[in-house]
Amino acid sequence: MKALLALLFTFSLLVIGCKKEPGEGGRAEIQGVLYEQRYNGTTDLPIGNAYPLSDARVSIIYGDGDYPDNDTRTSPEGRFHFPWLRKGDYRIYVISECNAYNNCTVGIYTDVEISGRKDVVVIDTILVRNY
Repeated sequence: MKALLALLFTFSLLVIGCKKEPGEGGRAEIQGVLYEQRYNGTTDLPIGNAYPLSDARVSIIYGDGDYPDNDTRTSPEGRFHFPWLRKGDYRIYVISECNAYNNCTVGIYTDVEISGRKDVVVIDTILVRNY
């Protein structure tokens, strides 16, 4: 009887300790598209239409972390994806210019929740500025 109780106790510890955190190792995916809009530096008005931004870095943060856990580059059509993710919360971000006057950059963040093991979450188009 003691052996059975010890076995059940050990098994319950394993089950409790196996909670999967957000990150790689699952079958879900986050997809998106990155567009760029050029701006006139003196009038702060858009120039032309936005267009897909190729070979740009897109980063992902798993859970409530503060630093990027992974990144990828966009395709020629501005598309990106992060495959093989587990259920949980994620933050997708890219860097955009602030404006032409103070020559700075700003992060654009999109929070995403994956609720199913095989979800494919398509986020809204992300628009970055270029002066």
